[in-house]
Amino acid sequence: MLTLVIATLFNAAFGIVVRGAQRRDLDLLTVGFVNYLAAAAFYLGWSRLDGLSSSDPRTVVIGSIGGVIYAGGFLLMLGPLRWRGLGIVAALLGLSVLVPLSASLLAWHETLGGLQIVGVALALLAIPLLSLDQGAMSDLRMTKLMALGMAALFLANGGAWTIQKWYHTTGLDDERQVYFSYLFGVAALVMLVAWLAKSRRISAGSLACGALLGACNVTANLALLLALDRLPGAVVFPVMQAGIMIVGALFAAVAWRERPGRLGAAGIAVAAGAVALINLV
Repeated sequence: MLTLVIATLFNAAFGIVVRGAQRRDLDLLTVGFVNYLAAAAFYLGWSRLDGLSSSDPRTVVIGSIGGVIYAGGFLLMLGPLRWRGLGIVAALLGLSVLVPLSASLLAWHETLGGLQIVGVALALLAIPLLSLDQGAMSDLRMTKLMALGMAALFLANGGAWTIQKWYHTTGLDDERQVYFSYLFGVAALVMLVAWLAKSRRISAGSLACGALLGACNVTANLALLLALDRLPGAVVFPVMQAGIMIVGALFAAVAWRERPGRLGAAGIAVAAGAVALINLV
């Protein structure tokens, strides 16, 4: 259970660190690049220590596609974080589990249980509650650009979950270190291109924040793998995803006074319940 708590806290810390860097006006392209570079270096070193010098082509392909999606999701997250705050964004990211759920139904012909159907209904209720809330960002009205940005983030994060599901179906879990090396390595390359095109700024604060984010990334992934070794996924994923929403919302409310309004608070509560039910198998 300790590993599950660690996985939840460090996954929640990812959003907290990014939002904190944003509030400090650090260069987020530098933060994102250093984050993915540090994570890629860790998994590359791990794969070398385990003697994994070759890999199945599917590991390379799926990991590389995942890297593009991860980097895209990071970039797409920055706008909604600024517009709506961490609590709303964390709930939206949790609800993106609807994307891999849909893929499972269509591509892998899985079926839904009764509680999962209730979860989907709650998720569909939570999305408009989160979208319409203003809360701490009451000076900003939802525009078409904001709505498109949040929808794109929803799909990108859902795509990241789907990539993980896709890789799991290959049965190549023994090559997971190599998979993450490609995933984070390609994500780092995408962020480097974005940094060269839009930023080219370096500061000690951005480098330190990127390293911290990379440490959160690595720790969260390792703790999740250890939790799955000890507990069934039907316990791990509902608890972790609901916990990420609650920790993110509470931290933002206490530390930064980013308190959601009544609609947003209701949306976060409904979303946490929806995610928990959807992940039950």
